[in-house]
Amino acid sequence: MQHPIIKKTTKLERIFLLMALIIIGLILGTVIGFAYVFITKSNPNDLNALRFMQISSQIFTFVLPPIIYALLVKEKPTNDLGLKKSKILWVLIGIAMIFLIMPLNSVFAEWNANLTLPDSMSRIEYLMKQMQEAATEMIEKFVNVDTVGGLILNLFMIAGLAALGEELLFRSIIQTSLIKICKNAHIGILIASAIFSFIHFEFYGFVPRLILGMLLGYMFYFSGSIWIPMLMHFLNNGTVVLVYFLNNKGITNIDVDTFGQTSIPILIISIVVMIVLFIFSIKYSDKERTITGC
Repeated sequence: MQHPIIKKTTKLERIFLLMALIIIGLILGTVIGFAYVFITKSNPNDLNALRFMQISSQIFTFVLPPIIYALLVKEKPTNDLGLKKSKILWVLIGIAMIFLIMPLNSVFAEWNANLTLPDSMSRIEYLMKQMQEAATEMIEKFVNVDTVGGLILNLFMIAGLAALGEELLFRSIIQTSLIKICKNAHIGILIASAIFSFIHFEFYGFVPRLILGMLLGYMFYFSGSIWIPMLMHFLNNGTVVLVYFLNNKGITNIDVDTFGQTSIPILIISIVVMIVLFIFSIKYSDKERTITGC
């Protein structure tokens, strides 16, 4: 049995340690990003500079902190992070689930986008809209490419790194810890998903991202492998990247803002199939735990 580098830590100490690693990572990522701009004498709004800063921020804020945290306090870091092989059945269920939820989440997205706050909170609403517009503008700068090189870079940056870092942090570490603290898987998954959605600072996309986070959380909980939600996260982000690329190439003309919206019958069918798969996942997961004794 391996022994953690930092032994006998309390729950509160682990929370502070994780927060410290994330804050330090955020600072380092930002400093390295601006150092690149200074050394190369780039315009901070230049696309390549923005890409470098985004990649640096993701690696130091989301990818490295959970890995370092696991190495410091976990007896079996790879196991605790969920870095284990998964059966092909979970892979197929995960792929099916991420596409089946798109019609339903498009409904939540439209509803969330049209939410308005009371007049007394008009200032807050204005600030949230400004943040949403800034985030949308940034993403559109990244995805509006029409070269294969640009597509591959976006798949790595927007889909790959996001899937790797955010799943390790929010599912492997935060969700697992919250389930143990709350002693209830559903509450732990819900809170972790809310944190996952909130940290993006996009109020008008909070609900669909919360729903997505819960699906990813349950798939990790059922399968026991972080590779499953990572794959699903990659497919979710990668699909948007690919649609933008195909639109820019003139191959398709899909409205990204309404992507996923469909007819009522198809929406109902997708929900029913998703429920069936969800129930099957519960039973199959229980069966696997019984066999392995976990």
